[in-house]
Amino acid sequence: MAQSSSVDLYVLLFGGTIAMMLLASGVVGFILLYQRRIIRQDLAFKEAEAKHQRELYHGTLEAIETERKRLARDLHDEVGASLSALRLLVGQMQQAPTENSLIESISTKSKTLIDNTIDNVRRISNDLLPQGLEEFGLPYAVEGLCEKTMELSDINIYLKAENLPQIDTKVSLVVYRLIQELLNNAVKHSEAGTVLLTLKTENNGLEIEYKDNGKGFDFAEAYQKRSLGLKNIETRTKMINGTTKFETKPNEGLKLIVSIPLN
Repeated sequence: MAQSSSVDLYVLLFGGTIAMMLLASGVVGFILLYQRRIIRQDLAFKEAEAKHQRELYHGTLEAIETERKRLARDLHDEVGASLSALRLLVGQMQQAPTENSLIESISTKSKTLIDNTIDNVRRISNDLLPQGLEEFGLPYAVEGLCEKTMELSDINIYLKAENLPQIDTKVSLVVYRLIQELLNNAVKHSEAGTVLLTLKTENNGLEIEYKDNGKGFDFAEAYQKRSLGLKNIETRTKMINGTTKFETKPNEGLKLIVSIPLN
């Protein structure tokens, strides 16, 4: 009887040991699987982040290349063409008979071409560095941009700039380009009649709030297609460590809040 109890005790101890070992193995296996899953998720996150950074980098290069192409096209098509025409007029003046009326006509055309060329050079210069941005600050430059946009479209733009501090020129230029992109999209795509644009300081940073009453769009679909306008806005914002928040639906206009740290 005692021998049977001893055997049962050994069996119980052996079975308990096996069960504990199986339980420990299960716990260790679970921990290893969980750690492996965490590592996979971390790698996937890092890969997605690296992909996003590459997209932003290429987006920045694409924006720079687009600006260069546009500048080259403007110089060739407008300034270059005007100078070529002016050269032809000067040649005609040299070959023309000494008739005051003909010389006066050629001279008038030459002056007109020179004036147009000066205007084009000023416009191209303003595109490279907006007029008044360095001298008078961001609100002055944005106000001029809004006035120019209203002259060229049927959109009413209401601008409100609330006690903005002095902002670094590089940041101001990026913000100006960002607002320019928004207004260009409003003119070309939104079919909006009214735009509300607010610039203010919020939490030691600059906050830009844009609203329009246009046709809106499906943000998820547009973002998945990597819409050029959205990409440019995101790229310009990321260049100055800012964040964007879009609120839009089809037929409900667009609201965008851009937050940019100023420290």
